[in-house]
Amino acid sequence: MKALALFISSAIIFAALATAFPHILLNPGPIMKGHHALKKECLSCHTPFSGSTSLQCINCHKQSVIGIKNVAGTLLPKNTTKVHFHSEIASSSCINCHSEHMGEDAAKKVKPFMHAALSSSLQKECISCHKNQKPEDALHRSATDNCSTCHTRTQWKPATFDHNQLTASSGKECITCHKDDQPHDSLHPLPKVDCATCHTSTAWKPATYDHSKYFVLDNDHHTACSTCHTDPADFKKYTCYNCHAHSPSRIAEEHREEGIYNYENCIKCHRSANEGEGEHKGGRERYGEGEDKD
Repeated sequence: MKALALFISSAIIFAALATAFPHILLNPGPIMKGHHALKKECLSCHTPFSGSTSLQCINCHKQSVIGIKNVAGTLLPKNTTKVHFHSEIASSSCINCHSEHMGEDAAKKVKPFMHAALSSSLQKECISCHKNQKPEDALHRSATDNCSTCHTRTQWKPATFDHNQLTASSGKECITCHKDDQPHDSLHPLPKVDCATCHTSTAWKPATYDHSKYFVLDNDHHTACSTCHTDPADFKKYTCYNCHAHSPSRIAEEHREEGIYNYENCIKCHRSANEGEGEHKGGRERYGEGEDKD
């Protein structure tokens, strides 16, 4: 009986002290600087046996003026970092993002923001909160304010950019954004080349380069680029001598038999593996009438 009486007495004393000095016995941690006036007024934010709810928050923080006035009613500076979307979210959602008893800078330690709490219209106006995160470049200057077109709500990068959002003119100026991706070789010399001629908007590689405009890669010509293009800095240079079928001596013999001495620029006459492609009426005229044989 004495033990039971001692337990009951201790419980009563602890309950009395907790009621009188909750900030000492029940405080889970220091509160933020802006709430220091409520340090000993736990019941301002907490309901006994129910914890804290958003209802207590909006008693001081009126949603319609958050980001415009402080709790004392004083207007905030125009360049305040506070945002004005609070008036459009549910009044019961304060504690979904904000926590207390996390130290004096708890105001900066918000939980991951729940974009789903915003209205459907406000979810498309990302720039109203993320204005300072918008890059100052040509692409973003012409982009809409709906950042979710490219970015996700969980992270900015990687951005799933939709090239279809570009206008017809800007869609051909790939190099405006992809200047650092342009290889420094003779194949990519133009400052504003239309990359879409070879590349797709989903991936740079593999590039759909139309080699047939210069030479058809048929029959035995399906080989590595370096077989013919030995100078990686200049793809205009090529050679046909890196193949056993096209040795310098054999090529020279076959052409000189026909009275052809200027034959180094092979694709001038041969655009494919068709050996007879360079043979048509006009004799040597087909190889360039009046050309020097030297």
